[in-house]
Amino acid sequence: MDAAAERLAPLLSRLVNYERSRPDRRLWDLTTMRALLARPGAPAPVHPAVQVGGSKGKGTTCAFVAALVQAGGRSVGCYSSPHVVTLLERCRIDGRDIPVEELEARLARLCAEAVGERAPTFFEAMTVIAAEWFAARGVDLACYEVGLGGRYDATTALPVDASVLTTIELEHTDVLGDTIAQIAAEKVPIVRPGGVGFTALAGEALAIARAHAQAVGARLFVCGEHFGFDGGRYGDGGWQAQLWLPDGSRHRCFLPDAAAFEQNALALAAAAVHFLLPAMPLRLDPAPRPRLPCRFELRQDADGEVLVLDGAHTESSLAAVAEELRRRWPGRRAAVLFASAAGKRWREGLSALLPVADSVVVTAVTGTTGEDPNAIRDHLQRLGVRCELATDPADGLARLRARPGPRLVTGSFYLAGEVRRWLADEPAAHERRT
Repeated sequence: MDAAAERLAPLLSRLVNYERSRPDRRLWDLTTMRALLARPGAPAPVHPAVQVGGSKGKGTTCAFVAALVQAGGRSVGCYSSPHVVTLLERCRIDGRDIPVEELEARLARLCAEAVGERAPTFFEAMTVIAAEWFAARGVDLACYEVGLGGRYDATTALPVDASVLTTIELEHTDVLGDTIAQIAAEKVPIVRPGGVGFTALAGEALAIARAHAQAVGARLFVCGEHFGFDGGRYGDGGWQAQLWLPDGSRHRCFLPDAAAFEQNALALAAAAVHFLLPAMPLRLDPAPRPRLPCRFELRQDADGEVLVLDGAHTESSLAAVAEELRRRWPGRRAAVLFASAAGKRWREGLSALLPVADSVVVTAVTGTTGEDPNAIRDHLQRLGVRCELATDPADGLARLRARPGPRLVTGSFYLAGEVRRWLADEPAAHERRT
């Protein structure tokens, strides 16, 4: 249980939390956020600032932004979501969570000062608190991760000096639309009028981003065209390459213990940071290695088998997990513990994962509305996959540990986070590099 959430429960109960209720349509706009940011005495948000949006890779990109700024000797505030262990981790300065006392005082004050026709949502309140805390602490750069979509996300009410678009795929289709074009149209407006954007988009989504940038007079730098890596290869404990940036500079890069899906995130982060803080040294050899919870996080079970925690829940992110499993343990198939939050394209996600899965244990998520685990099990059985149903995540982990590794917990950050909290109480479980 999150001790901070328990302490703040009386205040949090006054906020609508769409992350948990998962509405099937958009119920918010930027009106309340703009009113909150314009409250008398509210501090001006930090500059420079960067907003990071997209379907997957947002959290990893934000983590690399923060790590690069810290490695360069500057201070950085990073706002991210969802949280895995504690809601305090959503607001961090130089890698340290916001103190619960600070969050409590700011949340109480915000609830008392709230203006407009409705109370702020949980995400709006946390966004305002992050921006004001960063301003109070005088960070050198602020980084804001989009929660959902982009056009109407609370972070889009904040002024920024650059925007990053990672990937776009079919997700949150009940709110954002059921085609790549519709979803891209909701996400690309984070590239602001007259602003600067960095992106790893491709195909139809990239075409929509280009059209948007041209329409609003923004500059758009594309990974593979204006910046990127040359000569990348694995070896000697990591991944090495040459990074080239839009200003023509080239930088030797070595990322220890790298996963393939981190490469674009590092390129995007480095390009954005170099643009925003050009006088700061860009330290990439070795590159700082952020350790993100539940992003291909490696643990070792008591019997010596590896346990991987990953909150992947889309087709492309689960495909990336599958590819990393193949690269690290060629010829071996994984035992999988799987659950899905409501509204996710879990069938498509499983299709990307099943080629490397030996068996699947299906359970339910806790803390949010989830897909019916019986429906997931029935789907897998129709495909001929060896699977079983667990009564809850604890039972699922026990069943997973009865099988040979590698073992993978995936499909939802809620599931991976809950397992991670249990592991923290087990002295035999510890992080390891593989």
